[in-house]
Amino acid sequence: MDIRKVYLLILLCTFCILSPVYTQQPLSDEFRKAAGDYAALYTSKVEVGYSPYLYINHPYWDTDELKKGAICYGGLVYTDLQLRYDTFKKQLIVITPEKRILLQVDMRKVDYFIIGDKKFVPHNDTFAAILYDSPQMRLTQYVQCKMGTPVEKGRISYRQFEKPARFVLSKDGVDYTVTSRSSFLKLFPAYKKQLKKYAKEEQLSFNTLFRAESLTELTRHADSLINKK
Repeated sequence: MDIRKVYLLILLCTFCILSPVYTQQPLSDEFRKAAGDYAALYTSKVEVGYSPYLYINHPYWDTDELKKGAICYGGLVYTDLQLRYDTFKKQLIVITPEKRILLQVDMRKVDYFIIGDKKFVPHNDTFAAILYDSPQMRLTQYVQCKMGTPVEKGRISYRQFEKPARFVLSKDGVDYTVTSRSSFLKLFPAYKKQLKKYAKEEQLSFNTLFRAESLTELTRHADSLINKK
């Protein structure tokens, strides 16, 4: 074979091998430029979502829509992010700067995060939302999400998530699980009558739908009674 043909063949093979690398490099550079100082957040796994053809509901906190938030990650605070929290996988999800890819944040480096108007802090192996916080007491809420019994709809079986909420009141250095109005009142024996009267006057409801708001309001009032001393 002519030496020139051999040389051209080698050049052609080299170009074919290297061209994908050079094609990907500008994309990688473009991504890093868009991410800027936030690039540290975008190094984890891509989120695997929940198909509406398989699941009848979702496991995200409050809503499956991305909401404005912030993350304290490795001691640094990153703001103006779009986030959602998966209570089943216990994963915080962030969308990349170009709004194309949903990624799981490395939870080992998350100190706390904020979604909307709620701040989430570590609680055992999950994160809990702070509903009320003062020097005297703190009320938090977390979700123990699990896979529930399948649901039949239109002759199709769907998987569903059960998301029971749990509430913890922290005071005097001790955490107490609060399940109802009565369990809350037991924690304040000296103010039980005043708190019970307040709950009745304000028509606070402690059923599942309004429990978070009612416990928050009752905690706020209990704190104000104690601080009157």
